[in-house]
Amino acid sequence: MKIIDVKATTLKGYKQWNYIQIETDEGITGLGEAHPGEGVIEVALKQLKPLLLGKDPRDVEPLYHQMVNAPKNRSSICLSAIGGVETALWDLTGKALGVPVYRLLGGKYRDRIRLYADVGWGKTHTPEAWAERAREGVADGYQALKFDIDGSANELRHDAVNRELSTAELAKMTALVAAVREAVGDAIDICIDCHGIYSVHAAILLAQRLEPFNLIFLEDPVPNENVEAMAKVSAATSIPICTGEFLYRRDGFRELIQEQACGILHVDVSGTGGMLEAKKIADLADLYYMPFAAHNITSPVGMTAAAHVCAAVRNLYIMELPYHADQVSWRWDLVQSEAPLIQGGEFVLPEAPGLGIELNADVARAHLMPGHDYFG
Repeated sequence: MKIIDVKATTLKGYKQWNYIQIETDEGITGLGEAHPGEGVIEVALKQLKPLLLGKDPRDVEPLYHQMVNAPKNRSSICLSAIGGVETALWDLTGKALGVPVYRLLGGKYRDRIRLYADVGWGKTHTPEAWAERAREGVADGYQALKFDIDGSANELRHDAVNRELSTAELAKMTALVAAVREAVGDAIDICIDCHGIYSVHAAILLAQRLEPFNLIFLEDPVPNENVEAMAKVSAATSIPICTGEFLYRRDGFRELIQEQACGILHVDVSGTGGMLEAKKIADLADLYYMPFAAHNITSPVGMTAAAHVCAAVRNLYIMELPYHADQVSWRWDLVQSEAPLIQGGEFVLPEAPGLGIELNADVARAHLMPGHDYFG
């Protein structure tokens, strides 16, 4: 079996959703989703496609290393493109062998993947609006919710550019989370995202304020490129610190894991270099008894790929559902599967060969990004 073509397309979702299709001389195709963003498709077609043509698509890991070892393919955009290609290779290989991708990753520990719904924030930054948004997520069946706390009290900032939090900001943020906890009760899990913009001092003050609300994690309280800073915050609070979405490949996570500078790893399967690389990161973390959480801002295609990884890792904690993409009314119509992917607030793993899903071509064509063809 040989690769005869690599094609790509981009849809206008709540982000720019990028898809890769790999075609073979035996008529079997593979589908993958790269990390959202501009420039990813161009990298896939101009830099990666020449490396793949004529190769056996079932040699997934050797092809991955051939792509990632090329000197010009080591930027975050290139890794995003490589992740999409690698996913398509796994999908194609699973179809060729007649097995789901999770089988190729070592088998499954679980059939259903626990989700947290990233609800974003309320319609306004008031306790009442945040409470209402929380109730919406619970009404849709989700047992864990994430809110974005950064920016929620900007009107109370003393300085527009430093990393500190004023006493007034801290008080308002505390009131917002308190309203969420009161709205959903103690049985629903809550997590809070800071998007890595605070100082160690401010992050610790915020964490101390939020400890009474029994959060399952506080995400990216400080920028995650500084392991020592993250470790200081992690050591200063009882809330598990979750980080890693902007780190890439095992070497990007190695120091964070070895120093145990956080409580939970947050790995973006579509952005870190691919499905197998994400599993290897999870396995490395498991040596330190560190949980693995899957960050996700992709469409249902990329989310399905992440779910196969989540099924195949021992130390899974939870996977992200970009619930704030609910404004994209067609997103669940985009994929065709034997059963609904979301059931009872959990992601149900497809059992068909490959990823177990296919793009709905009619829906995809209706939402193409301007200037893009459907796998043209």
